[in-house]
Amino acid sequence: METTYDGFGGKREEPPMGEQRQRSVQEIASDVGQVASEIYGKLDIGREMREHPYRTLAIAAGVGYVMGGGIFTPLTAGIFRLGLRAMAIPAVQTILSQVASGAEAPPPDYFD
Repeated sequence: METTYDGFGGKREEPPMGEQRQRSVQEIASDVGQVASEIYGKLDIGREMREHPYRTLAIAAGVGYVMGGGIFTPLTAGIFRLGLRAMAIPAVQTILSQVASGAEAPPPDYFD
């Protein structure tokens, strides 16, 4: 223990700085472990894995990718662009089919 002064003439005993940090890290690790156990119990991951193994694997891979820093990478940008193109093709087809079918049909009578 180290003796420190609080600035008001009082003394207090404190553990060395390294021990204090170590204790804090251990407390944080314990708290994280407790929270993880609670989440595991509430989500019933074992049942989810038995009933939906591929979905569970995909979710775990996605969470790992995000937590590993994969969001702002060239790979993610390419996948995002590919997804936008894949979504745009059906949207353009729908718009063009509506325009084409609208040209063949008589205009609607809005004043009846």
